[in-house]
Amino acid sequence: MGRHSQTIGHLERSHEDNALRRAMAARLDRTLQRAGVSSAKAANMLDVSEADVQFWRRGITVPPLRAFNRLAATLDVDVHWLCTGQSQSTHASAP
Repeated sequence: MGRHSQTIGHLERSHEDNALRRAMAARLDRTLQRAGVSSAKAANMLDVSEADVQFWRRGITVPPLRAFNRLAATLDVDVHWLCTGQSQSTHASAP
């Protein structure tokens, strides 16, 4: 299974798994905080509502992959890490 497929699968599972969704939300929130990006600014960058971003940051809902891709590119972080918490080196060593 390719990295892109794993990322999509992780996002799909997170809709039903509270722990995955909360962990993803924590990574997203931490990344936005470190970059000094407010929910309003992120919403503007992604063309979504500020409430959407706030829900993502709290783990209430999960952003679509396109939002993760745009955020990752803008904030210069790995989209796979942002979605799954796994770095490339962790992924490479996995069976």
